[in-house]
Amino acid sequence: MFGCYSQLAGNRGCGQNNTCDGVISMRKGEWPLYLFLLLSGFFLYATAVLAKNVSLAYLWLLGPSLVWGLLAYLFYRQNYRQKQLQKIRQTWGKEEKSRERKFDEISFLFRSMPKAQGDIDDRTWHDLNMDIVFSHLDRTFTWPGQQRLYQMLRIQETLSALEERKGFIRVFQENKEQREKIQLELNAMDPRIGSALAILLWDSPVITPVHSMNLYRFMYGLALLAPFLLTLGPKYFFLVLLIFQANMYLHFSVQKEIKSYFEGVRSLGQLINVGKGLGTVESKELQPLLQTVNSSARNVQAYLKIVRHVGVESTDPMMGTFLQYFSIFFLAEVRGFYRALEFIEKNRSDLRRLFLAIGELDALQSVASYRTSLAYYSEPLFTKEHEFRLSEAYHPLLQEPVSNSISVTDKGVLVTGSNMSGKSTFLRTVGLNALFAQTIVTCLAKQYVACRVQLITSIGRADNVVEGKSYYLEEALGVRRVLDALNEEIVTLAIFDELFRGTNSEERIFAAWRVMEYLINRNAMVFVATHDLELTELLEQSYTSVHFSERVGDMGLEFDYKLKKGPATTRNAIALLRYLEYPKEITDL
Repeated sequence: MFGCYSQLAGNRGCGQNNTCDGVISMRKGEWPLYLFLLLSGFFLYATAVLAKNVSLAYLWLLGPSLVWGLLAYLFYRQNYRQKQLQKIRQTWGKEEKSRERKFDEISFLFRSMPKAQGDIDDRTWHDLNMDIVFSHLDRTFTWPGQQRLYQMLRIQETLSALEERKGFIRVFQENKEQREKIQLELNAMDPRIGSALAILLWDSPVITPVHSMNLYRFMYGLALLAPFLLTLGPKYFFLVLLIFQANMYLHFSVQKEIKSYFEGVRSLGQLINVGKGLGTVESKELQPLLQTVNSSARNVQAYLKIVRHVGVESTDPMMGTFLQYFSIFFLAEVRGFYRALEFIEKNRSDLRRLFLAIGELDALQSVASYRTSLAYYSEPLFTKEHEFRLSEAYHPLLQEPVSNSISVTDKGVLVTGSNMSGKSTFLRTVGLNALFAQTIVTCLAKQYVACRVQLITSIGRADNVVEGKSYYLEEALGVRRVLDALNEEIVTLAIFDELFRGTNSEERIFAAWRVMEYLINRNAMVFVATHDLELTELLEQSYTSVHFSERVGDMGLEFDYKLKKGPATTRNAIALLRYLEYPKEITDL
């Protein structure tokens, strides 16, 4: 359950049975629990025997039985909390690779919100492989945290909001005690449910009762009378059975219609409980978020009483059968579900605030954990000057990344080089650092200094067979999308890989030249990768040329992936064919 980590086992490793010393000692430490349960059971048994066979005076032994039982419960709670804390410490700073991520559900919160100029659009998100990057970054405990983290990465915030966010992340990095208190509360929410919670709060459909609510109330009233009917004589047993069968019919006919909404209704109850737990955490630095959580949770805690019978058979397997029959007989689940929907409608604003505040706390601790896993990082420095500087920047998805630096002021950047030399990776490194700087204030570089930018890319696109669009048309539409995004008030960081692929070289070069000149003269910073060396001459005055190079060695093509000044001077296409032993009629003139 907890895995094997040498630092937690005193660097002694694991035995032949693959069990860590730390886990063995922890299990041995559970002996007081069994002792307390044994003593509680002993006194309970003694009470029953002595009170029945000797004297009722021995009922006083119930007192010690209850005391030992209470001690067992308290020890269990404490031991469970210690196990969770150990698990949290073991996973801090580590990627959760086994977690399944459904991005259509994770992205729902972002897609349900109004869009603003500057938000990361779908093309840019996919150009930067952000689904994969998100999976590396995501160390959240809850669905609200996961959905809020995704939303956070799609919205480029104001400088004041980023400054506040930077302070919050530092708290999670530097104050272990506060961090673990918050993580323990977040960990109480079942990560297996909750994907439908955002739908319930932001896109809740209008659900009308399958039958009249008055009918449910009437049948509930008859169920309440059932115990009194049984006291009147056995002949009323069949009447009680008839009430139960009628309520069973109502229960299952309604359940068939509302079952899909159970997850959201149940997880909302968990969210409120987490909010109540977080309300006990004291932190001056995190006060803005914790105060929102605390006030919102107090305003909606009545919801917990309403939904106590909704979905209970699936949440408590030990009491599941009894609770299910109870719920059916008294229509508790049906009535609770519709009352829950009414409550949500009346308290939607408070519930949304609670969701977002808890999600924010979870997302920020996830970013802090991600920072811990990095070889190095820096916090961005934003300036009012028209500049973009990266020092020793690298890409997080590479196991052995090669860092590069770049500095841009009044010119664009034209990147040349042969296939596989590192051009596209460099462009993605630039884009990813700009995105991280303006969302999670964490740059994968030793230094990031830049003005505020709106990021938009056009790096990769294939033919759109479904819509019948050609490769060139897709490219042209992608470039037009960048032109439409230009804004006089904020610098546009535009990143392209091979402009206008899919058409002949003469028209491609001409179109790319004119577009790049147009962009650089309209409040934009432009990074372009190209194989067309003619562009380096046409754009010599407005673009700085840099390149990646390679050589053909004994192992084939060898790359150093280091950015160099000036345009590329080598080509590898024919050399690669020679290395692959193509016929000489093809490779030699």
